[in-house]
Amino acid sequence: MKTLSGACAELRDGLRATLLPWLLAHVIVLAVCRRIGGGLFSPLFAWDTHWYLAEANGMAHGGNVFADFTGPGGLAHFFPLTSLCVAGLALVTRLPVTFLLFAFCWILAWVFGALVHMIAMRETRDRMTASRAAWLSQIAPGAFALVMGYTEPLAGVLAALYFLAIRRQRTGWAFAVGLLAGISRPTGIVLALPGLFEAIRAAHRARWAPRVIIAGLAQTASPALGLFTYLAYCQWHFGDWILPYAQQVSSGNRGAVTQNPFATIQTLMNTPNSTSILLTSLAGAAIGIFALTACWGLLPGSFTAWSAVMFILGITSPLFTSEPRYLAAIIPFCIALPELIRSRWVWIPFVVANLALLYSVTWLALTYRQIA
Repeated sequence: MKTLSGACAELRDGLRATLLPWLLAHVIVLAVCRRIGGGLFSPLFAWDTHWYLAEANGMAHGGNVFADFTGPGGLAHFFPLTSLCVAGLALVTRLPVTFLLFAFCWILAWVFGALVHMIAMRETRDRMTASRAAWLSQIAPGAFALVMGYTEPLAGVLAALYFLAIRRQRTGWAFAVGLLAGISRPTGIVLALPGLFEAIRAAHRARWAPRVIIAGLAQTASPALGLFTYLAYCQWHFGDWILPYAQQVSSGNRGAVTQNPFATIQTLMNTPNSTSILLTSLAGAAIGIFALTACWGLLPGSFTAWSAVMFILGITSPLFTSEPRYLAAIIPFCIALPELIRSRWVWIPFVVANLALLYSVTWLALTYRQIA
């Protein structure tokens, strides 16, 4: 009971620390929407938001769930957990799905910042670092996705909970959260890597006791089991085990698993009207490299390993299409950067630069110049 009350107190502290940057990020993104015109919230329906709405509407009202203009299964690469949650809320509350999607994502974005604050406090024992980590979780250049109807808020909450669980050897929580993370987004499986790191660490400290080894295997396997569950559904319903990933690498979506970032730079340099995309992408990559270096020296290996893989997936996305969102979702970056940047005279300009990049990246995404 004492542990639960302590966790609730930590969460309340995190919610207080996150509220201002959460509000500020929403103001910036909505300011971009107002500049674009067509209604204050209309631009938020760009790119993937309307697909998540279509999924949730189908689940809530008995229509086609994974069907788009290409036919059944055309939306299978939009992993279903966010839509399932919104549809469940719609069935219980009878409120409009559109309202619930944004309410769900906005609330979880706030909770995500609070959990980042909690992780930072537990790992660094420094209140200033934790407060600044909460800020970065909301104002990183790609954090505009937290304001849209995307899966990033839910996936971020699950990733944060998974790290909290494995760092405290809460195997039951880690297993449950890992299962959900595996069906939350295509990269949920990557959480198995920090799970393995912490499992080996715990087993070594326990002198390789069988009980600890089994617990570690369970927490490590859970993201893969969650993913397997969804892929098994795709095989049963559409006759294709790898349909979600096959769609991810199709020409209309990500286009490839990875692309040489230097080739991407050259392509953008030779493409008219792509200077802004190139500059913001390079700025994000530079911040990411700096943050990854900081992780290496300041945080446990499980944090660094996960960050490295997510960073590589971000910067190797074709034409940097996924880079801003992926880099913004890397929790250890939000902790390592403020832990390294201690001076107020460096931190304040850094925050201002992030706010400017957030505005710029949001503008590029919502005006359809860069895929979000």
